[in-house]
Parts: sequence; structure tokens; C-alpha cells
Amino acid sequence: MAQLYQRRYLTCPYNRARDLLAESVRSAVETGEGQLVRLTPGLPALLGIELGHDVIVTVKPAADPMHFDEPWHLHWEPTSGLYPVFDGTLTIRADESYASSVLELQGKYQPPLGVAGAMFDAALGQRIAHETARELLRRLATTIEAQYRAGEAAKSSAL
Repeated sequence: MAQLYQRRYLTCPYNRARDLLAESVRSAVETGEGQLVRLTPGLPALLGIELGHDVIVTVKPAADPMHFDEPWHLHWEPTSGLYPVFDGTLTIRADESYASSVLELQGKYQPPLGVAGAMFDAALGQRIAHETARELLRRLATTIEAQYRAGEAAKSSAL
């Protein structure tokens, strides 16, 4: 099993970021069904090979032993191709400043194809996995920050 850990700082207070993340995944949780998502790592195509692939992503609430954060269990599985299955958690964490927070993704994946897959993962696959995680966090961060700014703008215009 290979480990994956990525984080992204958000320009959004912890409580709002936590609520906005929950809102963005609530529909997937309520339906109990996975959502088809196109994951594309932030890497150029290698040797003309398109690295983007479709995955079914499922999200459900996870337990936080400290009862502070609200983690979400995240699972993705490719619809086709030789891509790994991922299991991990997606969490908003408090930052040192009230005005910011941290979006964190951590988990494990098993490279396909046994020893050959592990060798590919060591050579290149791990980089693809980390870039894919960065892209996923970038998308979520963009959505959360845009919703936060829109909410703040609406409050300002109401005054």
C-alpha cells in the first residue's frame, strides 16, 4: 500500500470552510451513490498518453476521535484502466489564523499489477497520484473559497 498526503491552505475561516465542504459533499452522502468524476493530474501527457481517467467517488462521514474536526471518508475507484483504488479521509483543519483553514487529504492506495505496479508507482505512479490529489484539492478549494467570498459579498451588500 502506498501512502498519500496532500494539503491546501484556504482563504476561508475554519467554521465556514467546514460547513461549505459539508454542503458540497452532502448530496453524495444523502443519495448514498458514487459520483462520476474525471480526475486529471496536473501533469502534461506523457508520450502522448492522456493521464486523466474517470473514477466513481463515494463520500461518507467519518469519525474524529477528538470530536473537533468533521472528516469525510473518501473512496475512489476507476471505471476502467489500470489505476489504483484509493481510500482515505478529507478533512478541514483549523489554521493558525482565524481567516484561513487547511484542506487535507490523506489515505492509501494499492498500485495495480502487483510487483510491476509497485515498480511503476515508485518510478512515476506516485507522482501522478500526488498530482491527482493536488488537483482534487485545488478544485474543492476553488469551490469553497468562491462560496465563502459570495457569502461575504452578500452580507456586505445587505448592510
